[in-house]
Amino acid sequence: MKLHRRYLGQINYAESATRTMPIPRNYALVALDLHLFCKLSRAAGSAGEVKDCAPAQLVRNITVKANGSDTIKSIDFETLHRHNELTFGVRPFINSENLVGYGALTDEYAQIACRIPFAMPRAIKQVDTLLDTPAMSSLDLILTFGTGLDIMNDAADSATVTVTDCVVHVTAVEYLGVPAGSKFMIYNQWVKQQEVTATTNRFQLKMPVGNVYRGLLIKTHSDGDQVNTIMPLSLTDLNEITLKSGTEVYLNMLAGILQAQNRLTQQIQVPELITDAAAVNHRLVEHGMLGYYYIDFCRDGRLSEALDTRVLSDLEFMLNVEAVGDADFIEVYADELMLPAAAG
Repeated sequence: MKLHRRYLGQINYAESATRTMPIPRNYALVALDLHLFCKLSRAAGSAGEVKDCAPAQLVRNITVKANGSDTIKSIDFETLHRHNELTFGVRPFINSENLVGYGALTDEYAQIACRIPFAMPRAIKQVDTLLDTPAMSSLDLILTFGTGLDIMNDAADSATVTVTDCVVHVTAVEYLGVPAGSKFMIYNQWVKQQEVTATTNRFQLKMPVGNVYRGLLIKTHSDGDQVNTIMPLSLTDLNEITLKSGTEVYLNMLAGILQAQNRLTQQIQVPELITDAAAVNHRLVEHGMLGYYYIDFCRDGRLSEALDTRVLSDLEFMLNVEAVGDADFIEVYADELMLPAAAG
């Protein structure tokens, strides 16, 4: 097989609207790369901040749908950008430093990239999870766009953020010459969200069973900002993450320590302090990824070690959580392996 890359075109921004791009079905897809360019203006306010990874919020949702109705991917641009960092070990391209704060902006340029992976990152054999597009009747990339104000957190009192221009460029990474009769797993991504309304040490979030999970990504955000304070770690705060089925426990870890482990096991190298909207000096502090906690079941790349829930009756997270703002949410993003149909 040979690796092939080709530019597929651009999707033009349309505020609060959905746009669809048919994806060619000649070869087996490794990934789709998205690169968003925008130019925007902002009226000056007196409070607030841009969200993490702005201007990613101009794309509220990315969906990849096959055969007209089979959803393979459903994830927002902001989280996918950070998910790439966790699973590839490096943050995709971003240039948006001038968006920081709540001051006035006039036709300010910003850009951000992400990868929609169909080959499972860091698998020993990535070809196990290619998307075999010739076998499909259709394949569509669907972008749901947001508004300019979506890039600001809940504290922002600026009435207007105007998007002057915005496009998303799409590139395909493919394999040519896939042997006939090959069968691949499908790498599916989706999210489940639940609001935190009270401080509790028994916050329960049930996950679907009957699936095979490569990994689970927990994301915590409050009033539009990524925060560690919903599951803090300090001298007195020892908030736990437990994943279990009945009496079988698959993970029991302090949230902040799991975040620190992610730096090593996921090889995240860039120190960041989101409240400063920029990387901080390496000699002073090394941070975990604010508000993200990744559980990787296949740390050595062997997909056979994925969490198989097909024989489980239930699967649930039990979390120690704090209610810290007016709008606190926990989201779990699933990296699911859909096995090929058995030969009939």
